[in-house]
Amino acid sequence: MIRRLWPDSMLYQVLVLMSVAGFLMIVATVVVVLFLKSALENNLALMNSHKVSLAIGKLNETPAGNRLAVLEDIRRSAPNVNIWFVSEDDLKAATGVEGGRRFGPFHLGDTLLGMKVEHVLGPRDLGFGKAPQLFIRLSDGSLIRAEWGFRGPPPPILGLPFYLFFGFLVLTIVALMLWAARSLIRPMENLAQSAETFGEGSTVPVPVKEAGPREVRSAAQAFNRMQLRINDFLEKRTRMLAAISHDLRTPLTRLRLRLDLLEDDDIRDRSLEDLNIMDHQINAALTFLRDGASSEEPMRIDVPSLLHALVDQYCDLGFSIELRCIGQFSITARRSELVRALSNLLDNANKYADTVEIDASSDDARVRIDIIDHGPGIPEPEKHRLLEPFERGDHARKIFKDTGFGLGLPTSKTIVEASGGSLELRDTRGGGLTVRLTFPLAKAPN
Repeated sequence: MIRRLWPDSMLYQVLVLMSVAGFLMIVATVVVVLFLKSALENNLALMNSHKVSLAIGKLNETPAGNRLAVLEDIRRSAPNVNIWFVSEDDLKAATGVEGGRRFGPFHLGDTLLGMKVEHVLGPRDLGFGKAPQLFIRLSDGSLIRAEWGFRGPPPPILGLPFYLFFGFLVLTIVALMLWAARSLIRPMENLAQSAETFGEGSTVPVPVKEAGPREVRSAAQAFNRMQLRINDFLEKRTRMLAAISHDLRTPLTRLRLRLDLLEDDDIRDRSLEDLNIMDHQINAALTFLRDGASSEEPMRIDVPSLLHALVDQYCDLGFSIELRCIGQFSITARRSELVRALSNLLDNANKYADTVEIDASSDDARVRIDIIDHGPGIPEPEKHRLLEPFERGDHARKIFKDTGFGLGLPTSKTIVEASGGSLELRDTRGGGLTVRLTFPLAKAPN
């Protein structure tokens, strides 16, 4: 029933919430006023204070000789009125060396009809819950002591009924706010989170749940359609570029065969070197366009074994690579793509440093592989940019210097991210670049 009557539009939902909150506030105000009215009507202290005022005024107007009789009449007619005649010694005993002291609304000094307040005894002197007592000097200099108010605890203005109602009101408002957060804010948060993460690691559409007010559902539907359009566009672009790159291999192969027939060794070798560079660039482009994926199935890879085999290959070619590997650990990845990513990074490190270090380790959840060199390094502002495709380094250090077009690091990054890992560029202590790869630790086989 409530769901059927609940408005579909966010505007009207907010208006309903504001109306309910306003209604509850009005109810709360009315209840508080009723409590205060009831408390004031039952407040005997106010009435007793009124009687005390009248009695003191009467005593002030009465000649000194008749005051005791008048006071007795007052006590008979108003038993709760407590007034006593006191001496100067009683006042000195009450005030002590500090002199007269005020309390609450009772100020010392002249009042009306020639009377004067000399001292007030408050809770500090009489105890908590006791009515204050005033030392008042009448117009002829006589002293009286009057209890102002009513003996006993104050009326329960904020008693149990008020606290029960207040607690119910707070719980109702909190429940309303939680409900509003769930029905209004959560769909917006889901949409914002999806928009924030879409395209970071993959452009595969992840449909957002179409829930909440009509406006939010419309935005979620539009976002889901946008994901599909973007993914379709990228797939078409990738297929087209992959086809072009693939078709380039045929003329490259023919050129390579023709070059083998050349008699001039110098021209042949330089041309073959250019062809190798083109072949490397095509392979890099194909890998990047596949977004780190391939037809190869992910498999469990023993990282220390893989790194030892890779380092042995490079050492056979004359490169100096020091491997430090602590413990045995595995990750889940596509082996050939992972080798390609590591080779990209090692090739780049070997271009700028005489010795490269690989530091691999793991903890309970992650595997870390650091590829460390002590070359010129990459300035901090350049690091993020160089992880984007088709970005080249500055004059201090270029990625695939003179041979690439800025796909080395992005390709390695996409391969690592396709395995659930991350790639980060760091400064090497003492100078140089450290490429840190982090992968989820593969669970041990049962």
